[in-house]
Amino acid sequence: MVIALGGNALIREHETGKYSQQMANVRKTCEQIAKLVRRGYGVVLTHGNGPQVGNLQIRMMAAAGAVPPMPLHVDVAMTQAQIGYMLQQSLGNFLPNAEVATFVTEVLVDSKDSAFRKPAKPIGPFYKSESEIRKAGVKKYVKAGGRGFRKIVASPMPKKIIQLDSIRKFTGKGRIAIVCGGGGIPVARKNGKLRGVEAVIDKDHCARLLGNSLGLKTLVILTDVEFVYLNYGRENQMRLRKASVSTLKKCLKKGHFSEGSMKPKVEAAVDFINKGGRKVIITSLNKLIPAVNGKTGTIITR
Repeated sequence: MVIALGGNALIREHETGKYSQQMANVRKTCEQIAKLVRRGYGVVLTHGNGPQVGNLQIRMMAAAGAVPPMPLHVDVAMTQAQIGYMLQQSLGNFLPNAEVATFVTEVLVDSKDSAFRKPAKPIGPFYKSESEIRKAGVKKYVKAGGRGFRKIVASPMPKKIIQLDSIRKFTGKGRIAIVCGGGGIPVARKNGKLRGVEAVIDKDHCARLLGNSLGLKTLVILTDVEFVYLNYGRENQMRLRKASVSTLKKCLKKGHFSEGSMKPKVEAAVDFINKGGRKVIITSLNKLIPAVNGKTGTIITR
């Protein structure tokens, strides 16, 4: 199965993101994954990196006078290695007989994707005013609720995982691959050559592509809620215990799921099953084992 960890796998709400905090969270998550592996499940692991990329950009801006900042696709590569290191070390400690490796993974996008014309994905720190964000050199930004303003970038759909053959050769009994961190490093072809692009790829859509490309039948998306809900946050909110693809398509059309939160997860689930997968489980990080056992979480099938 593919297991996709949300950004809160490493930095929880109200935490500052210190190394000690992140490693403590990683250990809790990896302990559950290790239990699945011991039971005979094959696992390919992917993860988000939103908080880490945001923190990295703050560091780069603060030090811009002394050290040149890197482009966004390099930031993704740096955080892939950072998070991959913590995950593979922790999994290796829980599973000393397993071989665990992190792949710095490039993911191809279409340079003509409409997302490049209409950037909409907020990243990085919050700015108090428009003058402040413009002073930081940010040209495209959006008002982020009552928290100020944030930079927005393109979020194109992933088309192909560049290192897929290497990942496929590595995965197998006793081996765990950590791949496509943060949705993968976004690259596009220009004059026949791969070039990094200023964008971020949605982690859940990339997890879908990863699972289908490897021919896997189960996708597990771990987030901060135990179930997918209709009318989330309202008095009439209703949890979905089991759902079909057709039901979720209708719910998407009715606008039940919010952009940048549950919507991409549900879209990825629908696409995964439509393109050959059999089952998607969406649940919270601490419910991985019972959800795989069918005891909780939202289970999506044909």
